Amino acid sequence: MGYVQVLRGGLLESRHKVHAAVVNSDGKLIASLGDPHFSSFLRSSAKPFQALSLIPHLEQLGLGSEHLAIAMASHNGEPIHVATVTDLQTKADVKPEWLVCGTHQPFSASARAALRAANQKPNVLQHNCSGKHSGMLAACLAKGLPTTGYALPDHPHQLEIASDIRSLMETDNLEIAVDGCSVPCYRVPLERVALGMTRFAAPETAPKTYQSRLEFAFNAMREHPYLIAGEQRIDTDLMQQVPNLISKIGAEAFMVLAVRDAKHGNLGIAMKIEDGTERARDIAMLRILEQLGIVAQDNAQLSDYRRTVLKNHARLEIGEIKPEFNLERH
Repeated sequence: MGYVQVLRGGLLESRHKVHAAVVNSDGKLIASLGDPHFSSFLRSSAKPFQALSLIPHLEQLGLGSEHLAIAMASHNGEPIHVATVTDLQTKADVKPEWLVCGTHQPFSASARAALRAANQKPNVLQHNCSGKHSGMLAACLAKGLPTTGYALPDHPHQLEIASDIRSLMETDNLEIAVDGCSVPCYRVPLERVALGMTRFAAPETAPKTYQSRLEFAFNAMREHPYLIAGEQRIDTDLMQQVPNLISKIGAEAFMVLAVRDAKHGNLGIAMKIEDGTERARDIAMLRILEQLGIVAQDNAQLSDYRRTVLKNHARLEIGEIKPEFNLERH
């Protein structure tokens, strides 16, 4: 079993169970934590898969790799993110009022402060999924599909996305519900998700119709890591610090990565904190990457994700959150 522990005065107070699967490009499970077949919703970790159906239409729409990146993002709502979503919408003739994701406060503290200073409420473009929704609508326009109902599971575009996920994860065990932003979300065993992520690490192992799209998506995330998330976010920091890696978090403490040319080959990694506590997610994933030899244990740039110091209201250091596990090798 693998846990992230919450310690107070050096004594265990709470712990969060970690499940993970690490799969190589041969489709072999090479390492795991907990139950590698644990089923959970990908949430926003599905975005690289959901954007694949947009890629064939990028040139037609006048869009580039930066627009694909924002379509795969759970962005902070910083000015650069809003500007890129706006540019995508302008080029593809998508109207902001078509988006059904709703609104929330930007993830970025500086963006929230700017709204307060201007006495403004957040808008739909600052929603972390605004790029995904804009990309889905752009694809619908390019394919001549209706934009009305684009987020419903029986819409032709959503049916295509579900088919892509089934094909790349080689599974019929695809359970569908509604995500926080109103599009379908998918519940899949971790080992199948990790297999799907190996397709980004080694596109040549995927069905031929997907290979160029997987390569383009991988490169777009590598070229535009800041668009994928933003300041003080693990996805951006990992992609900026670690070569040949793409990373995508999801709500309820889900996370996926694809890594090329790692010590153990081309890998896909899927991880879930069972109780959904996100304070454990980044810490657990960094420990996994260190144990796989993908991140050096003395990497100072990623030290904020190695453990969390706990302080009380008087700013006294009273404990820490840290991982306590070793990967099981297969």
